[in-house]
Amino acid sequence: MLKRRAPARLAAALGLALSVMLGPGLAQAAPPAGIDACALLKPDEIAAVVGEKVEAGPPMDNGITPQGAHSTTCIWAAPLPGNVLPNPALRLGGRGFVVVNVINWPGGARDAHKFLDGFQKAFREHDIKSKPVAVKVGADESLWWGDGVAARKKGVSVGISVAQFGNRAARQPEAESLARLVIKRLPT
Repeated sequence: MLKRRAPARLAAALGLALSVMLGPGLAQAAPPAGIDACALLKPDEIAAVVGEKVEAGPPMDNGITPQGAHSTTCIWAAPLPGNVLPNPALRLGGRGFVVVNVINWPGGARDAHKFLDGFQKAFREHDIKSKPVAVKVGADESLWWGDGVAARKKGVSVGISVAQFGNRAARQPEAESLARLVIKRLPT
């Protein structure tokens, strides 16, 4: 029985040695798995936070990004009142919505910083108006960037925005509340 395992061990050792000798460009690891963003929140939880019933849209697997990360998104939207027509000038026709984007990075926490760093850069370059500020949502690192919470836990980055639900000032605490739920449910 030991003799049958020896070729497998030898092949694994040779593969590892070749990947070390030839460098990272030739030996590629499997891309990170997608994380179902729609499984991280329930419509009734969102309704309890934003004060309106919402419906989950279909999960969106955005696939592997140019940086090698796996990105997924989910949007939960509230229906328009029966007497209100969609406004094409507004996102989702004016419906209030919550969006969650989850990015699973190939390089773990080292790469997951890129997502949060992007908000700092966007502020410096005047692409967003609000200076990102640190918030506490149970993540390793998180910030409010004016329209949502961006967070990192280990090698996963998460973005959560609450949009077009009534009072704009309520959006930050609402997004933080939902972020706490999402962070708790990320796979470890």
